[in-house]
Amino acid sequence: MHIKMETKAKSVHLFNCDNTFDLNSVESLFTSEVTNKLDFSITNIEKHYFSLSQRNEMSDSTVPGLQMDLAVFVVHAHESRLSINEDNAGIGYAKIYRALKQATGESLNGKQMMIS
Repeated sequence: MHIKMETKAKSVHLFNCDNTFDLNSVESLFTSEVTNKLDFSITNIEKHYFSLSQRNEMSDSTVPGLQMDLAVFVVHAHESRLSINEDNAGIGYAKIYRALKQATGESLNGKQMMIS
């Protein structure tokens, strides 16, 4: 018998730009598979869809005002190069990525996970 010790409850926020992916799938993944493998419980999962034209507002106003412990940013990575975590990247997804890292308490040199 495996007994899971829950250390802390965490709030999870899911983000997607231009509705390129159904975040219900990611929520289902968390609730059915990932939760059983974590050493913490999830208190709530909130989904956020935004357009590229709303990126600045999302990065500058919305994300800093949210209480979150974990953020999942789902992108349609069909580009030849995805430069969201490079120091000189200031276009595309980089701005929202940096805002999410700051909101979750991660340094810009912290770890990230990419799932394709």
